[in-house]
Amino acid sequence: MKKKRIAGIVAIISIALTFSMLSVSQEFPIFSSTETPEIETPEFLWTYRLIDMIAQAFVMFAAAACCVTVLRVEKKE
Repeated sequence: MKKKRIAGIVAIISIALTFSMLSVSQEFPIFSSTETPEIETPEFLWTYRLIDMIAQAFVMFAAAACCVTVLRVEKKE
């Protein structure tokens, strides 16, 4: 069980590092403009690749955190 815990921690750290590298290395063009964009269709989220990647990284991080929670070892008294 200790190997599973270590694998889960390594997975979470690697996903967190990937997410932080993506968010730091890319510029956020939506924050650089002062005009508010007129969004009428939900396809806006999927037409910009950076926002798509951030959403996918968040989903992967949440899935890894859930796996670690499910696979944790409870100490018996």
